[in-house]
Amino acid sequence: MRAARIGVVVPVYNAAEYLPLCLDSIAAQSFARFCCVLADDGSTDGSGDICDTYARRDPRFSVLHLPNGGAAAARAAGVRAISCEYIAFCDADDLLHPRFLQTLLHAAEQSGLPIACCRYDTFTEAPSLNAAPPETFTELEDPHHLEALLHDHRVDYSLCNKLYDANLMQPEFLDNGLAHNEDLLANWKAFCLAPGMAFCDFAGYHYRQHSASASHHTLTVKELEDHRAAAAAILDQAPDALRQSAGAFYYEKLTYLVTRILRLPADAALDPILHQLTDELRRGEHDPLLGANPILPPAVRIASRAAVHAPWLLRAVCRLVLHDRA
Repeated sequence: MRAARIGVVVPVYNAAEYLPLCLDSIAAQSFARFCCVLADDGSTDGSGDICDTYARRDPRFSVLHLPNGGAAAARAAGVRAISCEYIAFCDADDLLHPRFLQTLLHAAEQSGLPIACCRYDTFTEAPSLNAAPPETFTELEDPHHLEALLHDHRVDYSLCNKLYDANLMQPEFLDNGLAHNEDLLANWKAFCLAPGMAFCDFAGYHYRQHSASASHHTLTVKELEDHRAAAAAILDQAPDALRQSAGAFYYEKLTYLVTRILRLPADAALDPILHQLTDELRRGEHDPLLGANPILPPAVRIASRAAVHAPWLLRAVCRLVLHDRA
């Protein structure tokens, strides 16, 4: 096999039920000049053995057996082990479109931009049909790619629906001290160094939703604090041209975190952080960078005001109409 041009990093932790299908989707890529590092994050369910099996039968796959340190540390270790022009990420229970690598590489090369991105879709039992990817792409030049990262749900915060120039995505961006929303902060740091991004409008990444996924867990103070910390770092680091947009993003994040708490049964452990978040919403209510920001979506403005002035009403609405990602 000719030298790999793309390195795919897969953090693996107790994903034995879904891992073979994930690795099959990587092996079946139409662009064959890739290597794949399987960063086994101290799995105890046989996932490590599955990784070893794929590495034995396909020389493009290799395995790092690591002590358990979390997905961020596993991704960083995988990046350190790779020497390629580009880097992509895939979670161990998800699937890639057969032309994921080929399409994003074409967009990156043709645009001359160091990041290429596509949409993702979600599935439970079976993924959506793999539609043919587009022949064209959209170039988002600075600061529009940063705007898209913060506000365009097609771009999203995920690391997994993107392809990065290997010189751009540094291991320290990935292992940034957060256990939640670490992908958003890693992307922010990489995007800030990039002159733009190429966007391919197709569902190239298939995100599996199931009861063991990261979105199905007990909400903790640590998760809430990490989400707020990532948004606060973005606001602190935002260039002047993006300051208003980052302020709206931060205030929307605070509102979202309050609704995450309110949609759940009452939990005394979360009461202190709920009070902190609500107080911060109250202090920023008339700030033109935060609650009075003209680009803040109307629905967020209404929800934030309700959180401050009518939390009982917002709690009722949240429990009625809002649901965590399945």
